[in-house]
Amino acid sequence: MTQIKVKSIEEAVLKIDKLDEDSLEKLSETHVLAQETFVGYILSSAIEYKNDDLLDLLIYYFNIFSEAAVIQGVKLKKITDEDIEEFQEEYVQTLDEYMETEDNDLIASLCNQPNLLSFLLSEISMEDEEGEKLEDETGTYLFIVGVAMIALLNRAIQK
Repeated sequence: MTQIKVKSIEEAVLKIDKLDEDSLEKLSETHVLAQETFVGYILSSAIEYKNDDLLDLLIYYFNIFSEAAVIQGVKLKKITDEDIEEFQEEYVQTLDEYMETEDNDLIASLCNQPNLLSFLLSEISMEDEEGEKLEDETGTYLFIVGVAMIALLNRAIQK
């Protein structure tokens, strides 16, 4: 299976963080239109959790992950409702087991993208430019949905 490289993630972050608002909107629109069903699934969780900060963070990380794939030349198939339904049962079981055992290997094997997962986990625990950390609740939600995002993106990688 193709692994998204740290270099690709770093390049995506640098590119996205340098964009002005219009350029960022265009880039985001390109990625979202390529994966509308998937983005709807991801964003529905932020709406369900009633957390606007999470909504912004999910779009940001979706764009980083998508752009890292583009930079690396990794092709992603369009994620469908069927893909999401098929994934959901395994995801919920894995998450439940993780919550009981805190066995990080469960999450690592579900995602199968160690660099994306490591990046997400470090982002959740790091302070931002102003020295602020994510609220615990937002960090937890970002972890839960971020894991699903990475796992589904991994399944969308075309060989």
